[in-house]
Amino acid sequence: MEKSLAISINNVSKTYKPKSKYPTHALKDLTIDINKDEITGLIGPNGAGKTTLLKIILGFLKSDKGDVNIFGEKPDDLSVRKKLGYQPDMQYISKSVNVGTFLKINAHLAGVKDSDSEIRYLLESFHLTSSYKKMLQSLSRGMRQKVEIIQAFLGTPELLVFDEPTAFLDPPSVFELRDFIEAKKRDGITILFSSHNLTEVEKICDRVLFINEGVLVGDYDMKTMETGFLEEAFRKFKDERISL
Repeated sequence: MEKSLAISINNVSKTYKPKSKYPTHALKDLTIDINKDEITGLIGPNGAGKTTLLKIILGFLKSDKGDVNIFGEKPDDLSVRKKLGYQPDMQYISKSVNVGTFLKINAHLAGVKDSDSEIRYLLESFHLTSSYKKMLQSLSRGMRQKVEIIQAFLGTPELLVFDEPTAFLDPPSVFELRDFIEAKKRDGITILFSSHNLTEVEKICDRVLFINEGVLVGDYDMKTMETGFLEEAFRKFKDERISL
């Protein structure tokens, strides 16, 4: 049975500072199809193009050529925007905004009708109920990371995109996130996330995409891979790069 597509990436290229002496070719004719109702991991070394790709998928950044479709529509289509949840790689920090206000603003933007109930449920799920009235700036980096993750789940997203979601999280929080993501997958939500945490990627993903220097260098069906495969693949890649 042929799977339905959540994301279609067709010949996408992106170069930063193209007219400079040293342009950065972040993505090079990248073509990838990502299936609905699956958890897909995106791995690669620093500067591989992972965040650039996520921003183009989300419509935050324009590609130089190629195109992206989400559920058959362009990323900036309003119907698509309503289906997206996103956790960025940078945390929002404020001296004057507390956790509750931050989440209520994001709930309003996501069109949540009963925001108090949904926010309470998510805070309980991530053990952050006692932080409701705390200012964002007063939280540890790990707690702020959980707040960013929570805002991505607000509403009824059909596609969740995370950029380094486990950064700054302690092991219990990583386990909470893993369980929550797996539950959302069972609810029919498609999840795409970039991460350097190979152990978590291996544990949770149905499929893993390995990109380097803007090129897809690996596409792995994790159901057929043995434990530790991703680390070995990364080590092999590093050794081959050093020997060049």
